[in-house]
Amino acid sequence: MNTISFITANFVAREAGFALTEGWHQGNNATNDYFRPIDTFPKRFEALLKEIKQLGFQAIDLWIAHLHWAWATREHTKIANSLIAKHRLQIASLAGNFGATRMEFEAACKLANTMELRLLVGGASYFYYNRQAAIEILRKHRLELAIVNHQETSAEKLLEKVGTDNHDVIGVAIDTGWYATLGNELFLAIEKLAPNLKMVQLKNLVNENSKETAAYDDGVVPLQSCVEKLIEIRYNGPVAIEHHPFDRNPTGECQMSLEMLTRWLST
Repeated sequence: MNTISFITANFVAREAGFALTEGWHQGNNATNDYFRPIDTFPKRFEALLKEIKQLGFQAIDLWIAHLHWAWATREHTKIANSLIAKHRLQIASLAGNFGATRMEFEAACKLANTMELRLLVGGASYFYYNRQAAIEILRKHRLELAIVNHQETSAEKLLEKVGTDNHDVIGVAIDTGWYATLGNELFLAIEKLAPNLKMVQLKNLVNENSKETAAYDDGVVPLQSCVEKLIEIRYNGPVAIEHHPFDRNPTGECQMSLEMLTRWLST
């Protein structure tokens, strides 16, 4: 049975008043700055979790700007684990960028271990240039890394970057938004990536030429058909709802998307 999760990066614009004028980087910085202070962390982190739980979600993908390997102390992680347990939420993955150096990559892995999760989803420059060493670190920490397609425009290009060996620790995460411009090739990509697939980030876009996300009932990505393809290939891994508008709170739209995805997966 697929776990449906809420990517906390959906709130990239939250700490900037849902008025990002300078793009993702602005929201990323504002979020790190807001959650880093330990004296306010418990109240702020709990407010985040409560807002997500009230939407009906039982699982999250924890974006590193909300608990970053670069600044999270033992006290931060102790509080975070306690609050996640209190609100009976599951962490499907740690999401984001996991560093360019061995020290940074190991710090991300140690954070994942402390949060008692197994899956890292995103990217890591260290992995791209030190693949074998990164694999050894992942094995040491009993973790898996799923690389998300971003600039890659085909399944083949993503597999060239990730590789097809060591599948027990290395795989891919499909971001359906980034594949939107492929048209029918999106379904072919899902088939080709199936043996390496560890996570699906189900994202809609306003149009083919935009990176602006949309709710599931308003966009150009054939999401229901994507879900049907996932069912066809018998994918039973996590499916994350991703919708991070820069100009408004996405909660209502994410709640509606959760209802739609739940219905699609049950058919």
